[in-house]
Amino acid sequence: MLEMTTQIETEGEKLLTVGQELQLLRAAFARAPTRANRGSLAYMLQFEEQFDEVIGLLGGGQDREFHEEILLAQAHISREQAADNAQGRDAASRAFALAKTDPERAVALAARGKCETRLGLIDKAEASLKLALSLDPHNKDACKRLAALALEAGRADELLALLDRLQEQGANHARLFGARVLAHARRGDILAAREAEGFERLHRGEQLPPPNGWDSIDTFNAALAEELVAHPGMRYERYGSASELTWRIENPARPDAPLFKALIGQIVAALGRHSDAIAADTHSWAAARPERSFLRNWCVITESTGFETWHVHQFGWMSGVYYVRVPASIAQGTSRDGCLAFGLPDELVGSEASAGFGERLVRPQEGMLLTFPSHVYHRTYPHGTGEKRICVAFDLRPA
Repeated sequence: MLEMTTQIETEGEKLLTVGQELQLLRAAFARAPTRANRGSLAYMLQFEEQFDEVIGLLGGGQDREFHEEILLAQAHISREQAADNAQGRDAASRAFALAKTDPERAVALAARGKCETRLGLIDKAEASLKLALSLDPHNKDACKRLAALALEAGRADELLALLDRLQEQGANHARLFGARVLAHARRGDILAAREAEGFERLHRGEQLPPPNGWDSIDTFNAALAEELVAHPGMRYERYGSASELTWRIENPARPDAPLFKALIGQIVAALGRHSDAIAADTHSWAAARPERSFLRNWCVITESTGFETWHVHQFGWMSGVYYVRVPASIAQGTSRDGCLAFGLPDELVGSEASAGFGERLVRPQEGMLLTFPSHVYHRTYPHGTGEKRICVAFDLRPA
């Protein structure tokens, strides 16, 4: 851990890939089918998108605990089939009955509200989500889903009032800040939306120097690219993420990945400087700067058709990206192909407000580190080059 005004803890190195961990958990459950082993296996199966197996493992007449009912609800939600919505709602309702704390009840209600929204039961969904936030004003999923319903119904003023109440109760996460931007844009106040976002004054961009022992960032990046492409944890696509048609490494840190470790050291130092630099800013996001934080990172590799859809990083406070490899046609290009874009999604604020808010393009360059508030909406465009565009993305999360 690096000692700074903002303390940053990094992820530990993983000795096993997710597939290897899953294999061990399957074997452990086969030998000893205890509730603890069942829960661990179900969690890893859900992470690995084995939704049918989660439902097979946790379904039936057996007794389930709160966390298992939540996993069962999530598995039904993730299958995205019409018949699963009612089953997901039932599992979430059982989880609500089993919950022992208000935050647990809020988690169950947020899941139930999502299922009710998909079932077209909008009034019931809003009731579930509002109750979730009354029990836990910090629940990100309930905030996100209730905001989407309010925006779709054109109730931007009502949404702003809700966000004010949540913030008065101490909520200060990316979904809340992002929803405030969307609400101002939806009601046509673009200046207020830009002020609420704060991107122009709160983002930072720089070229990182090479780590110790390297003469140039170019030679370091070339070697790092080879290390990442050979990573045993690389897999195609990831359900629930913004990545489309991309390769991802969810946990790049390994004992046999020394260059990635060196990169993270450089990023941590830069994040400490950036965090301290914005401490005096008057934006409510700056006031929410965590004293202790955790750096979560992953790698995204796109070829011709890969891209990122509009999204925010709901678990982060500060997010960013470091570019390891950028095809020359992107770095030296003039089109938006392969670029990172900041703006607002049409489907949430409408095409007129989205156009009025505008889209700001960032052209990737090898060695560039870009940081921004986690609540800022962004996406990328396919580059169509046939070459690999490699970046390391990260969230600085409250610990």
